[in-house]
Amino acid sequence: MPLEAILVGLGLFALLAAFAAADPASKVTFSSSPFTDEAFNTVNARNFVQLGRWSTDEWNLYLVNLPFSLLEAAWFHLAGVGIVQARLVAITCVSLAATSLVWSLRGSVGRAAALFAGIAFATSGLVLAYGRLAFLEDMVVLGLTLGTAVLARDDRLTVRWGALSGVCYAIAIGAKPSAGFAVAGILVAMAAGLTWHDRAARRWTAGALATIGLAGLVWAAVIWLPNRDAVAMDLKIWATESLSLAPGDMIGSAWRYLSRDSDHVYGTLLGPLLVLGAAGLTAVAILRRRLSRCQARLALVSIGWLSLGFGVLLIASYRPNRYVLPLVPPLAILSALGLYVVGQWLADRSWNSAADAPVPVSRSLERRLRIQRWTRRWGAPALAVAVTAAAIAPGLAWYGSWARHATYNLPDIQARFASAVPAGERVAGRESALYLMRSRAITLITQPGGGPANHGDLYAQGVRWYLLPTDDPAPPGVSDAIWAAKQRVLCADYGDVTECLFRLT
Repeated sequence: MPLEAILVGLGLFALLAAFAAADPASKVTFSSSPFTDEAFNTVNARNFVQLGRWSTDEWNLYLVNLPFSLLEAAWFHLAGVGIVQARLVAITCVSLAATSLVWSLRGSVGRAAALFAGIAFATSGLVLAYGRLAFLEDMVVLGLTLGTAVLARDDRLTVRWGALSGVCYAIAIGAKPSAGFAVAGILVAMAAGLTWHDRAARRWTAGALATIGLAGLVWAAVIWLPNRDAVAMDLKIWATESLSLAPGDMIGSAWRYLSRDSDHVYGTLLGPLLVLGAAGLTAVAILRRRLSRCQARLALVSIGWLSLGFGVLLIASYRPNRYVLPLVPPLAILSALGLYVVGQWLADRSWNSAADAPVPVSRSLERRLRIQRWTRRWGAPALAVAVTAAAIAPGLAWYGSWARHATYNLPDIQARFASAVPAGERVAGRESALYLMRSRAITLITQPGGGPANHGDLYAQGVRWYLLPTDDPAPPGVSDAIWAAKQRVLCADYGDVTECLFRLT
């Protein structure tokens, strides 16, 4: 493996792992997910390691994010249960994705452009914000990147390599089913743009489709059929989503997303890479005759990946910026392709101009030739330095600003709450799985407004421990007298909310 690929991956890992214990950045999204979803995603893995079973209540998202939960459970078993351990899995995923970008692109666009792609991905604001949190999107990024990396070489357009890509894509979809849109975009691009005249591309596509289809059938037989009610509950737990399919609604939704409803995507988080990706796409379109077969294929699948990935967000009703994280790799690929072809064009143009110069030459023409010689020698490196600086500076500046003021409340909260509840006791509350992650208590995640999971009178079912915000009313089924006599055990502040653990009689 090239040294630069290893260094980019290790650099990103170090950058993120150094702050693995830090609380999420506030005001990075309208959603409360950075302060809640880490526990939602990992609770079943935690249950398996701490309690010996995946399911303890109606919260069974492991059925629809199985690869993620399996990996987290394996790591919890080795390293212990806690938020830092959970985050190290996600940090490893995005670090490996950065490594694979540099490694796979090196043969098709050269070392400099491949290195740029890896660095641009690693220093994207979205990767820095979410790459160190225990989110499903981090595994999705790795699966999509590894599956597409196969296409960076012409000799890998075979059924076997297609099947390997299919495994990677199936893992991405298994971690978060919405990854299927990006996978569909990649496969549609291959089918529409290449398979009709390229037998090798047809073989790769067939291998990928067969593997994804087989994985889906296995999941349906092993997971869905025996657990249909639990999977149905998982679908209700997910954020309510609707797609605007009427032409007028689609246009309005797309306009709002592009103009004011992007959840900071077009700012520091992804703005620089969006501009560079658009510039790369433009360069590829103008200089398309210079593209090799491999480069054209990478450009095509990146366009398909982005088209369906962004296309769904344009018409969706709920679109927090973490949903855009899986679209960072194709932007980095397009940026690298554009950098490469423009660099080659600059070198060829200056060489041809210098070769055609008459002898002897005037002073003005001599100056012009000196500029052209400088451009031939230094034009491409100067361009690489400029675009790399443009790609990395905003993200690193934002990350540095956040790191200087970062807080480290959650690991301390989990340590304090670890022994607050006797093993086997049940605790209800939205953040119960987060605060009590390291304990051996049974956590029942509830949702504000009476969400579908663990809904109803839990007190009548024997629950006597509740973790709730201090200003919340009595839980369903708890009388005013019992609630007034509650015992406050422990309180903590996290995500601008004060929550307390209460013991009821």
